[in-house]
Amino acid sequence: MMKRILVPTDGSASASVGLRYAVALAKRIGAKLYGLHVVDVKLLEGPFLRDVSASLGTAPYVNYQGNIALILEERGRAALETFENACEEAGVEFETAQMTGVVPRMIIEKSELADLLVMGYGGEHSEWLDGLVGSTTATVARRAKLPVLVTSTDTPGTQRFVVAYDGSAHARAALRTAAEIARAWGLTCHVLVVGETEAAALLDEARSYLQTHELTAEYVLRPGDPSETIVEYARECDADLLVMGAYGHTKVRELVVGSTTAYALNHAPCPLLLSR
Repeated sequence: MMKRILVPTDGSASASVGLRYAVALAKRIGAKLYGLHVVDVKLLEGPFLRDVSASLGTAPYVNYQGNIALILEERGRAALETFENACEEAGVEFETAQMTGVVPRMIIEKSELADLLVMGYGGEHSEWLDGLVGSTTATVARRAKLPVLVTSTDTPGTQRFVVAYDGSAHARAALRTAAEIARAWGLTCHVLVVGETEAAALLDEARSYLQTHELTAEYVLRPGDPSETIVEYARECDADLLVMGAYGHTKVRELVVGSTTAYALNHAPCPLLLSR
């Protein structure tokens, strides 16, 4: 059961979308939210401060480090205050924390005692990404050990979700997550297998697992490129959520042919839940 949801926030518009989604989801399933702001230690390091001082034509380190630290900490407190207000207004139980460190690393460390991590697609620079997922979000999605939900919409849907299944270890974890979502979130499950040679057997494997959970599901077999077909089917059936394994192939294959997960992160028409 997903009872502890971690929500990183930097106060950006994208993070606010993730926060609103998490609040609505927590209210629906009775979960507790944990708000986290990480002061980026890279902004406090020498090279950054030297660049600032050089651009201003002044001596380095004239209170810059202390002043920048205060500004960043204050920004974090403001982001967490927004988080607290949203939770209180919705009647959702919550805790907050502010830490200093490398942002993705601290988020992953804090997530070790959570059941789900919810993030917006981008961060404070998301307006420059032209629809692409932010670097922090991409790093966390790749390395975190728990399910990561990435969203660009602030309202959880109530109709249907798609789970993509390819028989990999991460896909099997996604299938287990799908069973929980169908039961706890009250969504109809669509199981999608993309391929030809072994696709029918994989679809039967998924059907056998979900039938033991007594869930109502639709099973779909499609040919084509997995990356594009998964995204197209999610759009076609107007999915409220896309669930799939996180980086199901080997690292070598990801480097050579690209990653279905990375494609879905940047092109999914709905919130994306990556499972391990």
